[in-house]
Amino acid sequence: MFSTHNHSKRRREAGNSMLEFGLVMAFLVPMFAATFTIGAALSKSIQVTNVCRDAVVLMVRSNTDPNEGLDLSQTQNQRIIVRAANGLGMASDASFDPSTTGLGVVILSRVVNVGPAECSLAGLTAHPTAPFWDTGNCANYGSYAFAYRVVIGNTTRWTSQLGNPPSGDVQTNGTITAHKIATDTSNRASDMGASGLLTLTASQYALISEMYADVSYLNIFSIWNTPIIYSRSIS
Repeated sequence: MFSTHNHSKRRREAGNSMLEFGLVMAFLVPMFAATFTIGAALSKSIQVTNVCRDAVVLMVRSNTDPNEGLDLSQTQNQRIIVRAANGLGMASDASFDPSTTGLGVVILSRVVNVGPAECSLAGLTAHPTAPFWDTGNCANYGSYAFAYRVVIGNTTRWTSQLGNPPSGDVQTNGTITAHKIATDTSNRASDMGASGLLTLTASQYALISEMYADVSYLNIFSIWNTPIIYSRSIS
């Protein structure tokens, strides 16, 4: 004989099970989403770091051996970096041409501590007696100035943490003339020196690559407040 009591009991048990399942999933789903987001972000962070390292290696080759022809201001050479950033939204097409409106940017800089060599190379006149150079005859003497800047990717969304050289100072191949390096005070780099990123001796330079990547597409349920990855590599 069919029992109304047993049927009601089974319905209550089923209802309790569904409620318990819902309560458990309310905790598990965000946890799974967070685990996925963190794992994917770590993977992308490693890639961004590797892209930065690859970019600075290419800068070393480009700056130390100009005859090699590795001009990183040229699209065909920039594709090397964009290809390494595959999956980060930097490419505009299947040829890995950089996108100026994409999800990432690589910023390449050469920063020099302006010393006697830069002042002399700029064609400035030294004082007749020591000290031969100071800010009176070489405005950027003792300061850190940009000698090179190339931006690959989204050129408007992000900016270098070192600051930016005046656009008029940067030539089409990314270089900056000796005269601008020595005399243009608006061409100075920030966050350098004893209290900054690194300290260079007079006339010593550093090659620095920076990368920003927007990984908002990984940010399930808005778990990550600022889904931007930044990395920097120095040589």
